[in-house]
Amino acid sequence: MRVSVDNKLAYRLLISFTVAALIVAASDCFSCAQSGLATPASALSLARSAAPPPQSALSPHLIAYLFAGQQSNYRALSKTIQFGKITDLYLAFANPPKCDGVCTAASDMRFSIDGETDADIDMIVRAAHAAGVRVVASIGGGGGDQRIIQFYNVGLSEPVVASLRAFVSTHNLDGVDFDIEDPSNMGAPYLTFTTALTAAFHPEGKLITAAVARYLQGSMPDAALRQFDLLNIMNYASYGAAVAALDFYANQKKILASKLVLGVPFFGSSDDDGREESYKKILAAYPNAWKVDLVGGGPLDDGLAFHYVGESTMAQETKLGKKYGGIMFWDLTDDAPAPHSLLEVIETNF
Repeated sequence: MRVSVDNKLAYRLLISFTVAALIVAASDCFSCAQSGLATPASALSLARSAAPPPQSALSPHLIAYLFAGQQSNYRALSKTIQFGKITDLYLAFANPPKCDGVCTAASDMRFSIDGETDADIDMIVRAAHAAGVRVVASIGGGGGDQRIIQFYNVGLSEPVVASLRAFVSTHNLDGVDFDIEDPSNMGAPYLTFTTALTAAFHPEGKLITAAVARYLQGSMPDAALRQFDLLNIMNYASYGAAVAALDFYANQKKILASKLVLGVPFFGSSDDDGREESYKKILAAYPNAWKVDLVGGGPLDDGLAFHYVGESTMAQETKLGKKYGGIMFWDLTDDAPAPHSLLEVIETNF
């Protein structure tokens, strides 16, 4: 879900030319998209008290990505995650194995989440569902997307989607999040795979969402973009960039405001985007980092400067996202503990 290092710098440069004007016009931009806006007053409390609904009717969403990294374990996390603070949990990433050479119909298409057993997945799904939280399998991811691309580029969208359907059914998941971050491998095959996804899962009432960013849109067919129930916008930057990103999808791409979910980071990036650190690690190195959006010159990574979203900006972006389809963040395990938890800032302002 995180935008790849090679593409983020170009994306920031693209945004920088439009941010200033868009901030001035933000209120007008929002009113243009307002026709599709759902009233959010009691949506979050309803989502928590009811059984997880399959479609995106409840808005706004508060989506937590949970990355299956070396330091995570779903079995342990299922006992510590504060499910009452979120509406949706995205398990990142579920993918088939890499093919040995060119993929064929005989290739192994079975989905799994690296480092997690079936029992681990089932435990966290049960814990989330017990709290009224939807659980979605996120497929692809920065780098991991090649394990999906390898199939759809050789015309194997339908069989790999059939395998994904079995994985979703086995683990009682509520939908699929499609995360392809390689613009050189999108186009018509991406559309074919998206159509196979929605054809397989929408009749079952499953949620189908996508990770998107403006740098990808030249390669992502609009016919695919409009099939998704939600668009999780990988902004991960300043308030001005968030305004620009939401304006692009709401007013240029004409997507309903209620389908646009603003992505915010629980991590920081160096100036050249060559290095990333979790928010909790930044805060451990710079105890006052929560007050600002930029630190450097200290003990972390030989004084390298990091841009991130501190508490004040996080509050602003949360209020902005709430006017649309909600907030998503990458990722849950990167947050700092209280009293400077970014999730607590989001909850307070959501």
